[in-house]
Amino acid sequence: MLTESQIYSLHQKYSHGVYKEQSLDLVWTHSLIVKEISLQIANNLINKYHINIDLDLLIAGALIHDLGFYSCFDDDFKKLNKYSLHGEFGYQIVLKEKMPESLARFCLVHTGVGILPNIPITVEEEIVTYADCFHSKGHPRFIPYSDIEVEEAKFSQENIVILKHFRDKFSLPNLSQLEVKYYSWHQQINRWLDSVKSK
Repeated sequence: MLTESQIYSLHQKYSHGVYKEQSLDLVWTHSLIVKEISLQIANNLINKYHINIDLDLLIAGALIHDLGFYSCFDDDFKKLNKYSLHGEFGYQIVLKEKMPESLARFCLVHTGVGILPNIPITVEEEIVTYADCFHSKGHPRFIPYSDIEVEEAKFSQENIVILKHFRDKFSLPNLSQLEVKYYSWHQQINRWLDSVKSK
């Protein structure tokens, strides 16, 4: 399985443009947050139910899931493609880089709670997909479960059923320590995003 530094190098390779460093910081830090939430969920499951979870795959999947983000923006960080396609873009990039399908699928299935026919199947895919719901890159912040429900309801009632299934299966993550840990980063990255949007 790829190491964290190898996946970071991939993010460096595909980030681009005038704001290369800032967009890399945005996506990579979001990925680190999703990794931390995913590990919290996975460790709770392991401790409570003694089930087998491939933690190396889980970590790699959390860190690589948004690799297609960079393909949605031009060199001036203006939207180039529909953001909903970033999962497909990431999937194609990971396969192009000669990596296994099991890793590429994290890119493909993580958007929302999964979009048919590309839905999470393994427990590792489900955990990363669920964990990703609790943090936003658009206006970087942690998202309460109630707000996730409102957002998913805009797409379909099926999404709400899947989201509730994830909640029942994985419980709600404890975000309080992460909110403290990333407070300064959120302020900094949002100032940058506001400055870019105002241009």
